[in-house]
Amino acid sequence: MDPYGYGEAQLQIQRTVRDFARREVASGAEERDRLSQFDYGLYRKLGALGVPGMLFPGEFGGSGADHLSFCLAIEELSRADVALALTMWVGTQGAQTLSRLHDERREAWRERFVLPTVRGEMVGAGAITEPDAGSDTAAIRTTAVLDGDEWVLNGAKIFISNAGLENCGFVTPLCRTDEGFGLFLVPKGTQGFRMGPPLRKMGLRSSDTRELWFDDCRIPATHLLGGRGSGRAAIVGGGFALTRIYIASNGVGAAAECLDLALAHARSRSAFKRNISRFQHVQAMLVETAVELEAGRMLRDKACRMHEADLPYAKEAAMAKLYCTEMAKRAADHGVQVFGGLGFMDETPVSRFYRDVRALTIAEGTSEIQKHIIAREMGCFSPV
Repeated sequence: MDPYGYGEAQLQIQRTVRDFARREVASGAEERDRLSQFDYGLYRKLGALGVPGMLFPGEFGGSGADHLSFCLAIEELSRADVALALTMWVGTQGAQTLSRLHDERREAWRERFVLPTVRGEMVGAGAITEPDAGSDTAAIRTTAVLDGDEWVLNGAKIFISNAGLENCGFVTPLCRTDEGFGLFLVPKGTQGFRMGPPLRKMGLRSSDTRELWFDDCRIPATHLLGGRGSGRAAIVGGGFALTRIYIASNGVGAAAECLDLALAHARSRSAFKRNISRFQHVQAMLVETAVELEAGRMLRDKACRMHEADLPYAKEAAMAKLYCTEMAKRAADHGVQVFGGLGFMDETPVSRFYRDVRALTIAEGTSEIQKHIIAREMGCFSPV
């Protein structure tokens, strides 16, 4: 019996992705980070393995896997390269939205956007954050005005992942309309849509992050996804909760690898005629990480299983996101400390993890916002 209660299919996915990550992903992670370079060939291999298409039904070429299996895949990829894992799950979100449409757009967009995403030939880019609107999505200023049979978009987005990649086929900006917020499909190359150069980042350097502008950008009226005014509710109410579990999985994977690296180094590094793993202060850092990793994994798994069971899970998703990403920061910090001077060198993997995981407590809602959500779900703002 698996101690985490994973089924055989889930364990097989975990083993398969772990083997792939160790064989294909880990070896080039340092160079991709150093060059701030995305490896398109590697991503196509990931597509051939079936990872981007895991959550898509068979009619789209996917495997119809459950979300916990997808989270295990994210976790294993993150042990090798957090940036690649993040690019992958972010890159599939838009196509998943398109695959759930049940009208005449479904077939056309299936061929143009969904199937290439499933095969690892394309990624999408969600565009929510703005210069003056981060976790406060109600402050979004980008507008979409209906003009006949077209929407006209105007505004700016910032810190947007994937949009500048050569294989990015579309972006899905959240915009303010006359009836609330809407989520829109904007294919790359649409007139009036432009982007800035890659932003220079502290970590996650091999992932693409840019600022976007929409200047009288016209798209067909059919490119509104979902009902008019329903975009923000769909994202804040459901989309964010799910992606918070995904980013928690990034944290679990990074923390697990930092622990393994630190433990191996502590058992081989000698000081004062003994391995440093025998020193209590070193043991304390390793043990704290090990215990927190177990707790984080269980929080993530619980949130995932509640989602699969169609139970309310906003609180559990926020708990998993808050704990796992903060835990990953501590694990990476402990890893650097155990390595000592080596941990401060770029060629040591814990140095890359230290920089990469710092973004996880900010993306998909800051740690402070997660605490607010948890307090709200606990009833702290409700009258007695």
